[in-house]
Amino acid sequence: MIVLAAALLAATPQAESARHFIERLYAGYRDPDYSPLARPARIFAPALVAAIAEDVRLSHDEVGFMDADPLCQCQDPAGLKAEIGAVTAAGPAAATARVTLRFGKDATPITLRLARTRSGWRIADLAAPGEPSLLHSLQAFNRRRSGAKR
Repeated sequence: MIVLAAALLAATPQAESARHFIERLYAGYRDPDYSPLARPARIFAPALVAAIAEDVRLSHDEVGFMDADPLCQCQDPAGLKAEIGAVTAAGPAAATARVTLRFGKDATPITLRLARTRSGWRIADLAAPGEPSLLHSLQAFNRRRSGAKR
C-alpha cells in the first residue's frame, strides 16, 4: 500500500509555483514570434480572457482597447529584460508578482495579480503606471463600446 501511494505521488506532477509561472511566461519572449495574446487562456484567468475576447469581438478587425502586449507594455518586445521581484502569496490560490520591464535604460514597473485555476497559475489582472487595473479598464471600455450601461 505504501509503495502504491509513493508511486502515485511520484507520477503526479508538482504544481508549478507562482514564481516559476512568471519566469516561464517571460522566458517565452526569447522567441521573436511569442505573444501571450495568441492563446490567452494559457496565460490569463477566465475573466480576463473573456474581456480580451469581447474587446476583439467589438473591435471588428480594428484596434481595440489593447493596442499593445500588456505583459511587456510594448508592441515590439525586442530587447525586453524582465526582472521578477517579489512574488507574494495572498492565500492558497492568489499571489502578487512585481516585475520591472526594461528596454535599455527605460524601466516600467508592473504588478501581476495571479490566480490559481484548475489549469495552474494565470494572470487575473495587471497594474501598470497609469493603469491600476487592466481588467476593470478593459471591461469598462467594452461596456462603453457595446452601448451597455452599468
